[in-house]
Amino acid sequence: MRRQGYYIQGERLKFKKGLQKRFIFEIKNGSRKSWVEISNILKVHPETVSRDWYSEKNTLPEVEAKKMYKICPFIDFSIIMRDWVMEQLPPRWGQRKGGNGGNNLKKIQIPPKCPELAEILGSALGDGSLSRYVFTLSCDATQRMYTLYIERLIWKVFRIKCKIFLNPSNKNNIFLRVYSAELVRYFQKQGLSVGNKIRCKARLPMWVFSNKKFASAALRGLFDTDGGIYQKQKNYKRAIIEFQTKSPHIHRNIFNLLKILEFKPSKGNNGLNLRLQNQEEVFRFFKIVGSSNPKNIIRYQEFLKKGCVPSYKEVAFLIRGFKGNLPFKVT
Repeated sequence: MRRQGYYIQGERLKFKKGLQKRFIFEIKNGSRKSWVEISNILKVHPETVSRDWYSEKNTLPEVEAKKMYKICPFIDFSIIMRDWVMEQLPPRWGQRKGGNGGNNLKKIQIPPKCPELAEILGSALGDGSLSRYVFTLSCDATQRMYTLYIERLIWKVFRIKCKIFLNPSNKNNIFLRVYSAELVRYFQKQGLSVGNKIRCKARLPMWVFSNKKFASAALRGLFDTDGGIYQKQKNYKRAIIEFQTKSPHIHRNIFNLLKILEFKPSKGNNGLNLRLQNQEEVFRFFKIVGSSNPKNIIRYQEFLKKGCVPSYKEVAFLIRGFKGNLPFKVT
């Protein structure tokens, strides 16, 4: 066991049943090291590894999992995080869960229905995910400014703080994360889901469709995560707005939001994507809906200047100098 009073800080990994044991076995077997040798590398008691973690009695701290993985990297760590791990639990999760019946988990302010809440829900439905105790928004690493915007919005609406950091298994991604079972439960009541969005039929709540202000804000959140502005085709001075999804329920939500705002969407290549191809509608979209993601704002502004939408590399460079107000709308 760990020495008395010692606690490993940081998030913990909850593996699918049997896979934490297999993870440790593969490393021990592949490296041919003893329990004592492995524990010396990790600087923990041998029984912590051989009894607590190997028996799956305790969850494995993420920082220790990475140290262990370096001993014998038998498979890409991103695959382990994606396919072997069910969820990432917050620091001191066991103590929070045990103490006061979980009452120590972060509380939230229950907000009234408002455009800011609608935008958060749109963003969460697009690139967000829920586990039992954690809400995570995953973005490209170049979109730190957007995650900071969502962080401010979440604080304004829920009065709860977020944590922003690079994905430890993929430096091209950035995470915004909130540790709050209460926030997760609130999102579930609003139509979002723990687990697979398609299988669980995640969708927006009906109140979002009740007026154009709510609809516009929710659509902006979806546009900034599941959508973008693109060149219609090479050497052709036309742009399109496209929403990309594999979920028929999210597709229906996006379609209905666009219709409420009097747009005329067409289907994309996979039958579930939705596009605005008429140039007047593209311009009107940035007037009515706009964007809170500098990536989309820069792509639109550069298209207006040059008649072509810039590449990913160009946007990654230009975004460093972005100083506009968010959300952006054409006046």
